[in-house]
Amino acid sequence: MIVSIKRYDTFQSYEIDVPRDITVLELLHKIKEIDPTLSYRHMCRAGICGTCALKVNGKNVLACKTRLNKFEDDTIVLEPLDNAVVVKDLVVEHQFWFDMYKNLKVDFKNSDYQYFDFKSIENSKNCIACFICNSVCPVMPIDKKFSGPFVFARIYGFLEDNRNANKDYVKLVDGAINHCTHCKNCNYACPSFVMPETLIKKLEDILISKGLIQAPQNDLFFGF
Repeated sequence: MIVSIKRYDTFQSYEIDVPRDITVLELLHKIKEIDPTLSYRHMCRAGICGTCALKVNGKNVLACKTRLNKFEDDTIVLEPLDNAVVVKDLVVEHQFWFDMYKNLKVDFKNSDYQYFDFKSIENSKNCIACFICNSVCPVMPIDKKFSGPFVFARIYGFLEDNRNANKDYVKLVDGAINHCTHCKNCNYACPSFVMPETLIKKLEDILISKGLIQAPQNDLFFGF
């Protein structure tokens, strides 16, 4: 098997004999035995931490949950996530995205509700911060005001938590939530089925009802 890995601005190829039923992360471990200089992220190996996200043959996946037999190509091409600053090889900078989240984060203020309606925010709480949603977003590289699907999916879980009395929806406007094109790339790519675009649309509906943003006057949703 030929494995081509993007390193710096070029691709480096490795020829390695491994079974097709191993995961991409196991493949990376095998290659690192050959080339100790290779850098990539991993931690939980169970699809929980999200840190091993990368691109395999153009598809955004979690390395620890994706097996090689999912790809029929003779050559496996590994690349870092898009829309991110590459630290080295397959490692991208996460702090920038976390900082965007901190800038808009809604503080939690206890309300008088005794019942916790977890089901209504379950999708948001399933986010594992893999940032695949940001990687596939077509808006983020061209609109620096747009905070991105990761931020809005996370904030949804705070704003719509019935135990939280702080409903500071204005912060969503500051993050240019209405710049989302609703292409649904993030919905299709998310490995945890968070459905970020769906959550963004729900938040936009709330903002429209409160008069904080205007309803779209033309077909911005591409027929979805």
